[in-house]
Amino acid sequence: MLLFNGIISYIACFGWLIPFLFGLLGLFLGWLFFRGKMQAGDLSIEGEGALRAEADSLRGRVQELEGRVSTRDGEVTSLKGKLAAAAAGATALSATAAVASKAGASKGGASNSAASNGDDDETYALEWRNRYLAARVKYLEGRVAEAPKSKAKKVTAKKAAPTMAAGSKPTAAAKAKPKVLYTDGPTDGKPDDLKLIKGIGPKFEKDLNSKGIYYFRQIAAWKTKDVTMVEGVIDSFPGRIDRDEWVPQAKGLATGGKARAMKSAPKAKAKAKPKAVDNQKPKVLYTDGPTDGKPDDLKLIKGIGPKFEKDLNSKGIYYFRQIGAWKAADVKMVEGVIDSFPGRIARDEWVKQGGVLAAGGKPRAMKAAPAIAKKK
Repeated sequence: MLLFNGIISYIACFGWLIPFLFGLLGLFLGWLFFRGKMQAGDLSIEGEGALRAEADSLRGRVQELEGRVSTRDGEVTSLKGKLAAAAAGATALSATAAVASKAGASKGGASNSAASNGDDDETYALEWRNRYLAARVKYLEGRVAEAPKSKAKKVTAKKAAPTMAAGSKPTAAAKAKPKVLYTDGPTDGKPDDLKLIKGIGPKFEKDLNSKGIYYFRQIAAWKTKDVTMVEGVIDSFPGRIDRDEWVPQAKGLATGGKARAMKSAPKAKAKAKPKAVDNQKPKVLYTDGPTDGKPDDLKLIKGIGPKFEKDLNSKGIYYFRQIGAWKAADVKMVEGVIDSFPGRIARDEWVKQGGVLAAGGKPRAMKAAPAIAKKK
């Protein structure tokens, strides 16, 4: 009985010690195996670092996008400045042309016929330049109208709704776009050789390809708006595409026709009556490269040296037939382009010599200097 009571007393005094020790051992093992692990509702050190790295990456992306937006704003401002300058230049040239035309109209009589013709030529040259500036203005207007479109996509539908509800008249830029079949690369097999179109050389072909024009069918589908826009894009002389008949040639080539042969300067055109100055376009056959075989040696024309020949070639004049087809307005325009003395082309008879050489004639002999051969 005493032994039983002693055991009961021992258990009552020290029995709790063993479970207590096991509990401490469990806590230690739990801390040892589960330290640093992510708990529900909490982040570990690794997770917090990943989130911070992602936040830094997003901040960098935001700064990059803000920089692009600022660059785009600068481009739009620059285009608006160019548009304003071109419009001012066109207005000034229009005023000058109007003054010149009034001055030419006020002069009459047989004694003033020569001066009147000179004024008409100058007026025509100014009007031709004005047409070119007008085409550039339209092109720049299109660029300015298209520039903010990338930002307009980000605007919500709520902001776009009031503009449609206001019923305001659409601007010129909001009209239907030209139907030029642009692509970002040849999408229908091997590109066509656009140089088969007379008037398109290697430079224009490269410019057209850079704008997504690779096939005859694309050029054949051009309308008036397309022609005007393309002339501004490739920096061509206004009216050149219509004068060289790019669209009719492309239609023939697109249907399997043959390339058109380059026309030589006909003599019958010299006898034809000139059209009204307002509707006449320069007859200079500009090209961006020799399109009819080897270029002629323009130095055979007396008065044209290596410098003038280089200047004429740089402006697309390579053949005698081109110079032989010049009219008064063409002569005046070319004198301004090659920085020649006024009246030099007429005085040296470039046009007459060009017509003779184009017809297969011999070059004019240089006049010997007088009195030098007699004296020894």
